[in-house]
Amino acid sequence: MSRRHQLAAKLAGFREVRSILSAMKNIALMELRALAGMLESQRRAMATIERAAADFLAFYPLPAGPAPVATVSVVIGSERGFCGEFNEALEAEARAVQARGEHLLAVGARLAERLEAEDPQRVLSGANVAEELPAVLEQLAARLVAVQRAAPPGPLAVKAVYQNPDGSGPVTRVIAPLPLPDKPARVQGFPPRLTLAPPEFFAALLEQALLLALQEAFSVSLIAENRRRLEHMEGALKRLDDITARLARRMNASRQEEITQEIEVIMLSAEAVAAAG
Repeated sequence: MSRRHQLAAKLAGFREVRSILSAMKNIALMELRALAGMLESQRRAMATIERAAADFLAFYPLPAGPAPVATVSVVIGSERGFCGEFNEALEAEARAVQARGEHLLAVGARLAERLEAEDPQRVLSGANVAEELPAVLEQLAARLVAVQRAAPPGPLAVKAVYQNPDGSGPVTRVIAPLPLPDKPARVQGFPPRLTLAPPEFFAALLEQALLLALQEAFSVSLIAENRRRLEHMEGALKRLDDITARLARRMNASRQEEITQEIEVIMLSAEAVAAAG
């Protein structure tokens, strides 16, 4: 195989890789749009729950609950790669959680690999796309129930640690206990009509709020992950374009050399024929 054909084979391979990276970039863009709409819906639902809680507490004040008996920190990493250093800072946060003696739940295969976590009770599979979030949250809820049963009687404190989409690093959000709105100085209007006893109603409201808070944390994490992946893909595509451009120039130069050699051979052959005649 000539040098030009070798360069052509390499160029074809790089172009195939580029098409794959372009497809991955487009998938990340579509995922970001889907997650943005999902996050907006989640935040509107949370605002509705917060208004309902404020109305409820204005007329049905609840006694202070017991202090948490244990703390669970859910560190949300990535299930897939191609997202740069997304999991590095999360690994440091996870190790800090362990150093504080908190119960760690590491989400995502890539983060689990970095932690070399072997305890299946501390590792959960993450979501690749937004459609997989409900299944991940269901597994997380079951794991939290198991931790609750193993802990002394009393509530759990739950934190979520995840990457900020703006690139500023991991953030820690308190999921439970949720902060309660302040009771207004003057109560106006009439108390809300309830079909449940006030404690049961408020417990159900808190359950919905906790679920939405976890959904938001995982959605924000996926947004951050896909933004990092998008940046990673764009950088890889730029480097690949530079490489293919250099290869194309080398292939053209090699082709020109071959043409020059062919012309020289033709001229020499013509001169030899003329001399023989």
